[in-house]
Amino acid sequence: MKLAHFVITRFCLRAPGLFDHLGGMRFGSVDPLERRTVDLRLKLLETTCRPGILSQTAQGFTWVVLADRRLGDDAKARLRRLIGGKARSCLYEYGAPAAHRLEALGWLRHLLADEPDYVLTTLADDDDVLPRRFVEALQSHVFELDDQGRLPPYKIMGGRRADLWDMAFTRDAPLGWAVGSWRGAAPVTASGFSLLCRHPAFDFSVLGMNHRFAEAYFDLARPPPAANVRIHRRRFMEAARGAGVRSVPGGADAFFDAGGEAGAVLLTNHGANLQAWRLRGRGAPGRMKVLGAETFPDVSVDWEAVRRHAGHFGAWRVRCRLLRQKLYGKKGGRVDALHRFGHGIRSSLAR
Repeated sequence: MKLAHFVITRFCLRAPGLFDHLGGMRFGSVDPLERRTVDLRLKLLETTCRPGILSQTAQGFTWVVLADRRLGDDAKARLRRLIGGKARSCLYEYGAPAAHRLEALGWLRHLLADEPDYVLTTLADDDDVLPRRFVEALQSHVFELDDQGRLPPYKIMGGRRADLWDMAFTRDAPLGWAVGSWRGAAPVTASGFSLLCRHPAFDFSVLGMNHRFAEAYFDLARPPPAANVRIHRRRFMEAARGAGVRSVPGGADAFFDAGGEAGAVLLTNHGANLQAWRLRGRGAPGRMKVLGAETFPDVSVDWEAVRRHAGHFGAWRVRCRLLRQKLYGKKGGRVDALHRFGHGIRSSLAR
């Protein structure tokens, strides 16, 4: 069985409505191509996402960084240098209207050396870190099911575990705070969220789906929680009929928790990560100073780069970043922004 695996990192995409089809996802209206935003995302990718990709114990995948075509030449050059450490990597420049829909597989076709039997697409956000054995856990599960003759035509995979790193550096916590761990009924973070599809019958990529709904996509026993789930159920069933597939996965058989074997995804909170702030607001089950690699033993972080860029994660810069995100986001408004900002100040003083 031939498997083509793509790990996809979205980077500074300025395309209004690009991911509106996901339902329930929200991106702030701060311009992703603004100079200071691009600089921050490059530093985050260098310190977190990149070392997580390069340290994967299984390297049989292609790392695709999906960046806006209008990104400046200097930023593109820096981005190419960062991803160049991976033998199989690609910078895909997206410009709307694109020739191919990102939720399908056509835009990845030029990276397929030969026709695979299955295509696996995995998200890795530019500010998160996949545990070292994450790709290995995904691929081992796929090949194990194939050996047993139980590989379904499609399947959702991801991680239910997440550690949170508050990258608000203070004098008493020079590397910030570790907060977590979380374990949820569905993937708690987009990073690691994956979709396996038999090729070419099922022409879908993970970019069309929302990690928040995870197992609900194929749990036909309950009503769809969002329009995106209802649409995908219909599309997958239509593709199954077209391919003559009679047995389709459902319930527990349609989801695999790779985090159970690989460990927790490291989710960073740098003041402009709405997903991280939602987790932070649930009440921290534990809090400790980050000391370095020993604090997050399952993942790889470029600690030299962290110290080099420490000035960008000073507590006040992080709080101001959050305020800016909330003031100019599509939802939330000034009252919520000021409430969060005040809460952040009180938390900092309490330290």
